[in-house]
Amino acid sequence: MTFVYVIYSETTDHYYIGLAKDVQIALWQHNARAISATADGKPWVIKFRLGFETRPEAQSLEMKLKNKNRQGLEEWLQGQSERANE
Repeated sequence: MTFVYVIYSETTDHYYIGLAKDVQIALWQHNARAISATADGKPWVIKFRLGFETRPEAQSLEMKLKNKNRQGLEEWLQGQSERANE
């Protein structure tokens, strides 16, 4: 299973969208500053994760999310949160 995840850093006020087989390990790597793109953002917190059976399915959502501007991403995340609370 491949997961799409969105993490957020209050320190830098940035979102990061990625793919991982294990989101907890990915989060640890981001917070350990092992990934240069997110090294300045510690602490990162998970805002969203969704698993897919195949990597291409996950990559499709990852690209859709990466093509959104910040407002679009935040609106999408809010919609996911509302669905989860139904």
